[in-house]
Amino acid sequence: MTSPAIRAYLDGPQDDRFETRMPALLKRHAERVAKARGTTLSQYILAAVAERVSEDIIAAEELHLTPLEQAELLRVLASPAGSTEQLSAATDRARTRFGSL
Repeated sequence: MTSPAIRAYLDGPQDDRFETRMPALLKRHAERVAKARGTTLSQYILAAVAERVSEDIIAAEELHLTPLEQAELLRVLASPAGSTEQLSAATDRARTRFGSL
């Protein structure tokens, strides 16, 4: 069963090419595994890369904040949002339409 994160990569258009060189032994083993799974070498490698990327992308996009930056972020998140004219108007419309919130 393929996870939704991997399917998002595999179900998209196959619109770009990628060529690489690899050790012959690795290629032979990958071909053997792909054949045993009833798939092509390209499909097998694409699925393996999609799986690895879906796991690693989180770490690659991770923010690293200093303790002071973390404290500031927590302060901002814990502070109530300031009200604006537009927010007040939208709240009034919601109360009119849906009653007390």
